[in-house]
Amino acid sequence: MDSTQKLSYYTIFTDEISETNNKKIVLSTRSSRSVVVSKKIYDALQNNKVNKLSKKVRKALTNDKILVDENENELDVIISENKQHIAGDTTLYQVIQPSAMCQLGCDYCGQDHKKVNINFDLVEKLLNRLRAKLLLKPDFYKILYIGWFGGEPLMALNEIRVITDKLKELADEFSLRYGAKIVTNGLSLKPAILRELVTKYHITNFEITLDGSAEFHDQRRNTKEGHDTFDIIFKNLKDIFALPDYHELKCSITIRCNVDKRNYLGVSPLIKQLAENNFHKFLTYFYVMSVYSWGNDAHLKSFTKEEFADLEINWLIEQFEYGFKPRVIPGRVRSVCLAVSPENEMVDAYGNLFNCTEVSYVDTYKNSEYVLGNVKFDEPGAQYKRPLSNWNDEILNNTYQCHSCKMLPVCGGGCPKSWHEDMRACPSNKFNIKDKLLLGYAISKTDVKEVSE
Repeated sequence: MDSTQKLSYYTIFTDEISETNNKKIVLSTRSSRSVVVSKKIYDALQNNKVNKLSKKVRKALTNDKILVDENENELDVIISENKQHIAGDTTLYQVIQPSAMCQLGCDYCGQDHKKVNINFDLVEKLLNRLRAKLLLKPDFYKILYIGWFGGEPLMALNEIRVITDKLKELADEFSLRYGAKIVTNGLSLKPAILRELVTKYHITNFEITLDGSAEFHDQRRNTKEGHDTFDIIFKNLKDIFALPDYHELKCSITIRCNVDKRNYLGVSPLIKQLAENNFHKFLTYFYVMSVYSWGNDAHLKSFTKEEFADLEINWLIEQFEYGFKPRVIPGRVRSVCLAVSPENEMVDAYGNLFNCTEVSYVDTYKNSEYVLGNVKFDEPGAQYKRPLSNWNDEILNNTYQCHSCKMLPVCGGGCPKSWHEDMRACPSNKFNIKDKLLLGYAISKTDVKEVSE
């Protein structure tokens, strides 16, 4: 360690931890690690007097990327790391929408649902496309991972069964490990179905949506016939968590809560209800997400980014009070989404291919550049122009404000499609990270190390 170091641009300092304590928390978004520093260290860092710090302190701060080489172009390094991660990813990820149908008529959903399930001729063509990718890079891929998405994927349960068997055969053919996850409304997710999906079809990660307590959820996530759904979904989860061997199944269940100005008052009652039913002991994660545009104007009913960030802090505090263990400090994001990968794709029930999960079944995007092609008509090894795939270069070239944002390493820039549609895609962390750092420290001081002279 020598004096040719500087404070990393990608650092966030909190205010003083308390009135009687001059110490501050500093987060490196490059390493996603935070430490407590004294006023002396803070002043040295802020006043470009790194050489006044001891070797021990400089070494600790360098290890956490709070200090970096003074000649380093940090943005170049971050973008380079992101690109290297994407290029070196040995997981071939394929999202499959086995059904264009959903039982629900959520008022913020932009999809046009039809009673169409993927046919097995399209499945064979998809398998041929996956095989062509694997043959093009022999011995590169180690994992074949599937994301089941919708519509509502469990509307095509039989197709999931048959397709999984074929995908497993393909994985075995190339000596790949196989895994899968599913995003489902939870209406059909009975305990027996979950057990079957986990034990026979290798689906181990489940994401289910509850938009607040029943009063609020049922106003927006009812069936197309207008029937309530909260109690059914909640009972399904309760029955699943009551399985005597639930933990032995080693699956992960996350609950997502979509909010806007109409249902946000239902979040706190939902957190309380989940805790009273001991769900917090079984859930991997519970999180709240602001409703965004799905090719429609749903985002106009949402809070501003800053307003949502303030609300989120209160919901995190409530989760801690009820025994949840929410994620407070964001981790490094090197691959922001499907769009930035050169190979990963999504196929819908009609055989259309996309490199974005937010555009299928949405009339707004029907004839847009987001439709890459179709497995029914194209050659298995067809190469497509992929919109949004140069996202990291766009950031590097100062196309978007992410270029100068200290939070870039932990968000990757957010949703590229949203930015392209002139919608700010910044996550809530950008607006409440200081509060989150203080919250995390208040809850578990022992998990935040202190650097001192």
